[in-house]
Amino acid sequence: MSDLWRGAQQRSEEFDARALDYDQYRPRYPDGLFDDIVELGALQPGATVIEIGAGTGIATGALADRGLQVTAIEPASAMAALGVTRLGSRARFVVGRFEDWSPIEQVQLVLACNAWHWIEPQAGVQLVADLLPSGGSLALVWTEIVSWGEEPFEDRLATEFGSLWAKTFDHVLGSLRSVEQDQRFDDFQVRRHRFERTLDASTFVAVSRTYGADYGAEHDRIIHRIIDDELGGTVTKVEDAVLYLARRR
Repeated sequence: MSDLWRGAQQRSEEFDARALDYDQYRPRYPDGLFDDIVELGALQPGATVIEIGAGTGIATGALADRGLQVTAIEPASAMAALGVTRLGSRARFVVGRFEDWSPIEQVQLVLACNAWHWIEPQAGVQLVADLLPSGGSLALVWTEIVSWGEEPFEDRLATEFGSLWAKTFDHVLGSLRSVEQDQRFDDFQVRRHRFERTLDASTFVAVSRTYGADYGAEHDRIIHRIIDDELGGTVTKVEDAVLYLARRR
């Protein structure tokens, strides 16, 4: 299982310090992702949702747009504040860790977008099992890199840095195991939604930093040189938003 959760407090502090950049540069998820969550989870308007690690409300707004009642839990206070500013009364934001949540009543959906690996596995799956009635759904979403950019860009990255950065991470699959091994949940249904963004060099560097990458000034100069001087000023990054949805037995 993933043990990244042990560094969750430090990561929350890093997110807090870069809340504005996170809100500006992180990609928005494809609409089809949320349509799948609603369909596979058999959710009706008014269904109740707990969102884990809601950040600045990027996914929260899409859930509210579909008529769902969302309680968004976010440990980084600056991130949550931006979510409140964006959504107002359309969702309820709670500052704190999911593992410290004391559920008053059950909900129809628990969702974590790029956040489940920050949750302590056993405490997290137990709390989800408590929150969901039979037939309720746990939806876990991560973005996976399909291509950092056009082939020349990936070739140049490999030349300059010795290898390409990872496109998928072991911690993602590892963090699924606490659910897969729990007999209270059905097998995951998996759906992929591809999307792409055309990024200039500054945006490419900025979005990379919101994922914890901080390679230094020389690294950034190399990225700028490749994109600006060799590739005409932009690259097209291609990603999959991958949904893992399991129903509570």
